[in-house]
Amino acid sequence: MFFLKLSLLMLLAVAPDLLVHAGAGVLNILSANYGRIDSTTCSAGRPSSQITKTDCYAINTLSEVTNRCDGKSSCVVPATNSVFSDPCYGTYKYLSIKYSCVVHKTSVTCEGNNAVLTCGAGVLNILSANYGRTDSTTCSAGRPSSQITKTDCYAINTLYKVKSRCEGKSSCVVPAANSIFSDPCYGTYKYLRIKHSCVVHKTSVTCEGNNAVLTCGAGVLNIVSANYGRTDSTTCSAGRPSSQIAKTDCYATNTLSEVTNRCDGKSSCVVSATNSIFSDPCYGTYKYLSIKYSCVVHKTSVTCEGDNAVLTCGAGVLNILSANYGRTDSTTCSAGRYSEQITKTDCYGTNTLSEVTNRCDGKSSCVVPATNSVFSDPCYGTYKYLSIKYSCVVHSEFLFCHHPFILFTALSLPPKWLRPCLHLFNYANCL
Repeated sequence: MFFLKLSLLMLLAVAPDLLVHAGAGVLNILSANYGRIDSTTCSAGRPSSQITKTDCYAINTLSEVTNRCDGKSSCVVPATNSVFSDPCYGTYKYLSIKYSCVVHKTSVTCEGNNAVLTCGAGVLNILSANYGRTDSTTCSAGRPSSQITKTDCYAINTLYKVKSRCEGKSSCVVPAANSIFSDPCYGTYKYLRIKHSCVVHKTSVTCEGNNAVLTCGAGVLNIVSANYGRTDSTTCSAGRPSSQIAKTDCYATNTLSEVTNRCDGKSSCVVSATNSIFSDPCYGTYKYLSIKYSCVVHKTSVTCEGDNAVLTCGAGVLNILSANYGRTDSTTCSAGRYSEQITKTDCYGTNTLSEVTNRCDGKSSCVVPATNSVFSDPCYGTYKYLSIKYSCVVHSEFLFCHHPFILFTALSLPPKWLRPCLHLFNYANCL
């Protein structure tokens, strides 16, 4: 997604930190993993024994990255075992983060009043919050100096309380009162400051044993994050004994990959919230499947064999949803062809999606030849075509290898700069 100018590339080549420019907004962390899910990323110079394990997930990655980065204009995250622990000893790991940069809004409510947050068609994403006082001017009108001089006043439960009332809702009301947050500084006149953004993510929660049904109408599904397990004691708790809902650090590490494979790029999908799909991450606990997703409008590119597919996204970046090099009907790219060249309609190039994703995903444009030399020949004698479904998004997916640091910095730069490399040091757009 990011293409950096040569002068900046030269600077970063000798620096210990990776600089990522992400617009003038604040960071919204979507998903993250420290581990390894393929054998090619961050593999240069590594023995095969260090890159063969491809089901390696540190279950605390998302929470760690979110705590360090969410709602901030910049952050630094070391890709090290000391931060995430070691999810797969002996494997060379990398840190993969998907995030977006959002324009935040700030709500300030004086003590005794109500904060009212609304998002229209979107839902609230709470970035930061504090009930207390951090300056002597806000909500100071008519107050004696003794009530506004203390400027290091923080209610440590503010963010949790506000998120509980507002996160994921289209609107919410939060009283700026001691009865909600307690009194962090007696005698000081306080105010509630909330930074939030409005996002179009949707959340599906399905109790164990049932089916999650995701639909997008005219759009297609873009899976953002997912977990099968339990992270609180209230969701899907009705009628359950306390022993089945007490464990709240339960994560099935394969959830995101399973849901993505079944749903990403489709207009609808069904996913069973069962151990048979995800295995059982916490025996004896009653689990649920939580999926965060968005609906995106997709485009379709069809290129006849021998020609080039040219995909462009203007100010956005490409998100490849599905792809096939072969033939699934007898009419597409059939003009002037013999019947025997178009009758086979169950022809699929099994490597198509991976090839197109490697060439295009996260770039502002790409060219893919619809040829056997790129995809091999899945059905000899049949005239094939390359069909690609994709969308244009503003998400930034970011990979960095074990040991170095990730430095997110939100600056006012062109959107086409929103892409660190997916395979570090291998391609022209890599740092």
